[in-house]
Parts: sequence; structure tokens; C-alpha cells
Amino acid sequence: MLGFDFDISGTESVRQTGQVFLEKLRSDDQHHSSQQGATPFDIASDIAGLALRYHPGREISFLDPCVGSGIFFSALLHDAPDHDGGLEIRAAHGAEPDEQFAALAHDLWAPAGLTVHDLNFLRLSAADLPKATLVLSRPPTTAHHRLTSDQKVLAADCAEEATGIRPTGLADAYIHFLLASHKFLAPGAVSAWLLPSAFLQRTAGQALRSYLARQVRIQRIHTYDHGILGTAGHDEAILDWSLVIFTNQTAQPTDTFKFSTGGELFGADSTVEVPYTRLDPDTSWANLDQQGDAADRVSYIMDDFFRIRRGWTAPGENFFVMDENRAWALGLQPFHMHPMLPHPKDIATDIIEADEWGYPKDEPRRVVVFSRYDTYSLETKDPAFLKYLDAANGDTINESEERGNKAWYNLHLPGVAPILVQPAKADDPAPFRFVQNQSNGIAGPGWITLYPNLAWAQPELILNGIDWDAVQLVLEAIRLPDPSKKPELTPQAVASLDATVIAEYFGLTDKRA
Repeated sequence: MLGFDFDISGTESVRQTGQVFLEKLRSDDQHHSSQQGATPFDIASDIAGLALRYHPGREISFLDPCVGSGIFFSALLHDAPDHDGGLEIRAAHGAEPDEQFAALAHDLWAPAGLTVHDLNFLRLSAADLPKATLVLSRPPTTAHHRLTSDQKVLAADCAEEATGIRPTGLADAYIHFLLASHKFLAPGAVSAWLLPSAFLQRTAGQALRSYLARQVRIQRIHTYDHGILGTAGHDEAILDWSLVIFTNQTAQPTDTFKFSTGGELFGADSTVEVPYTRLDPDTSWANLDQQGDAADRVSYIMDDFFRIRRGWTAPGENFFVMDENRAWALGLQPFHMHPMLPHPKDIATDIIEADEWGYPKDEPRRVVVFSRYDTYSLETKDPAFLKYLDAANGDTINESEERGNKAWYNLHLPGVAPILVQPAKADDPAPFRFVQNQSNGIAGPGWITLYPNLAWAQPELILNGIDWDAVQLVLEAIRLPDPSKKPELTPQAVASLDATVIAEYFGLTDKRA
């Protein structure tokens, strides 16, 4: 097949030795992509052997977007001669950003025709490589919260450019890599990817499930036994892995594919034939091997996690709420002022930042003025505030007293809401726009506020604080069955949203991040 005497088995032995050596060099770097470990040769060989059964024609154009030391190219060289009529590798390309792994792969496999690109696969354009007929890969498992903002944008842009599908900010690196590979596929090309099983059920895997269900034809999904690879991710072991094999062709509603679990790829513990009619990208695929309806699942809505209220309206609002500059001009003391948030229409960002005093940086700056002191104390503590109280009319006083305030000017302010809700714009993928409030500002009319119900929080979340950046990102991943129909913003509409993604984030389901 190679046209010359190339010792495939001997080179594979050298590769395994080099792999172990380089992994030891990385042993102290828990955030390095190589920490996910090597794919065992027998698993890689099974994957290559099965993928070749679906290969279109004899001439192979090979691609591994995450080539590492070249395990899948080695498996291809071992398995290709066993196929009827023989197979010819006309082109072979791999991408590897780690210089040492790229050098190892080049030194070992360049004589057999592999071209190694020493860069991030996501930096390659469709013009840089020939169209691939065979993709074999195990992409990096870098978790979304380990990606920088620039890396997330690059990854999402590449995925969207290739497929028209933009993963959410909760998608881990492997989802972007698989989607980005689509632009390199020849018609009918076969792809085999070894992935964390989380894509089958995790909300962030919806983009990948949509691609598999609508843009290509799945030939096989196999979920391996728990812990079979025994590899580590960045913070925790990733013990559940699945193989997905698909071809670059349009699936028909009458098509089926094999879904197998446990055991080896060519000797699975169970195998069922799954019709394409069962593929709903918006729901979990973890139970596709079950005949009939999936087992009942606990459902979650936003009301399970948050107290959801309309923004606070002050009694006699024109009296108690004013521009900050006016409060200073009246001579009021700052301890009688509390910041109010701008109106939702004045907020265009998704984070309301605070200045050093806790006031919102956004303009206009408004305050609510009130006091907990009696009138005798106000004579000395803030006579300007006492004088201002004399300007109140009877309606303002009556409205405040009807709210149950012990002293009519002693208002009961709500707590500061960490998450606020605005109506969604037409191009927003989420049903509403979620805004993080980092200030001490009180949300007024027009806002919907989210206060956490700590009853659901795990102890470590209460002790260490909640990462509201992450919670905001999770909220933005909420989707509607019909994204084009944005509901009217009401507390009831927010409370009834499907909050499975929130349950996943807080570890209340059996889904793995």
C-alpha cells in the first residue's frame, strides 16, 4: 500500500514509547491538553477498522484534526491492508499545536505520507487541506470554563462557519472541533470521533446533536464501559466515552443506525437499531438504546431555583426616587441614599458593573432616599433630609403607610438581585436577555429580578459563593422549543422556562459536565 518497505509495527512501538515520555513531561501541567492521555492502540484499531467499512472507494484522503503522536494514522496503516481490494492513502494530514508531539508525529509518520501541521486545527481554512474522505480523531476535552474569551469566539466562529450551527458558551472544545471539521469533508466522507459521552445528554451538546441529526448520516454510536480509558481531564476524570461514526451525506427519515453499549466495538454487550425519527437534538440521547419511551426524568423549571419578581416600585416614586445630583444639591447625607439601577431600556450590556462605592457605572445614576432614624435624630444627623420630608404631600405619605412602613419615610427595600431579566431581541437565541448585576443597585419598574433559592445549593456553593458569571452563561443556554416565538416578559414566563441546564450546572442530575 505504501509502495516501499515501512515497518508499521516497529514504528508504532516507538510511538508508544515517545507518547509515554512526553506525557511524563506534562505530568505537572494539569491544564495541558495531553493530560487527557493516550488512546489505547486496540481501541484506535477497532475504530479505524469499523470506519473503513463505510469508506467511499479505494483512495483515502486522511485527516486527524488532533493528531497527537499519530495513533489513528498508525491504526489506519495497520488496518487498511486487510480490506478487500486494498486501500490506497493518497493524502494524509494532521494538526497538532504542541511542538513536541507534532515533531514526534512528523518524525515517525512523514515517511509514510503524513503531513503534520504544527498549529491549532481551528486556524486552518478549507483551502489549506484537500477534502478528506476519512477523519479519525479524539479531540481535546478542554472544558468551556478553561477557554479564554478569544478561544471561545474563535471556536464558535469556526463551528458556525462550517455548519451554520453556533454552540453555546457552555460547549467544551471537542464539540467545536468536530463541527469545524465539516468544511474539510468530501461528499460521502466517513468520520469517526472518540468523545466524552456527555454530548449525548448534556444541554451544551445540543449543537452537536443537531449536526448529527440534520446534516450528516449517523452509522454507529457506541458507548464504552465506564472508565475504560481511565483518562483525566482538567479538573476531574472523564470516565464515560462514546464513539460516533457518521458519513457526509443527507439522512432520510427512514434511515436507522446501530446504537451499542458496553463491551468492545465488535462485541458490544447490547446493540439496537435506532430510527432517525427518534432523534430530537433538544432532548437527551442517553436512552436511545431503550425501546419505546425513555425512562421518566425529573423535570426542572426556573421557579425551582429562583424567586422571580417584578422590579420594585417605590411608594410615591417621584418623591423617593431622584437623580443623584439632585440629592446632593438638596444637601442630603449619603447614608440616606441607596443606588437604583437604570431603566432596562438604558442598559445595553449584559453586565452592570459597579464603581468603588457599589453604585452602577451606567448612566443615569438614580438614588432612592429613605431613613431609619426618627425625626428627633434627623434634626442632628441630617437636617436637610428632615426638611425634604416636609415637602411630601398627603398622597405620598398615605401610599407609603399603606405599604406597612412603620415610619412613612422608612422604606422596606428589596434585596439586591444578582441576575436581572430583559426582553430578548429578535436575534437573541435565549428566550430572554439575562443581565448580571454586580452593583448594589435596586431594580425598579421594567425589570424582572432573580433571587437564588439557597435550598437547592450544594454546601460548597453556599460556603464558597456562587459564580454568577457561570450562572449567567448557563442561563443564556436556555432555549425554547420554537426559538422564533419570544414570549412576553413576565415573572410567570420566566418561572416556567425549562431549567434542565441549571440543574446540570448544580449537579442535580446524573449528567456530567
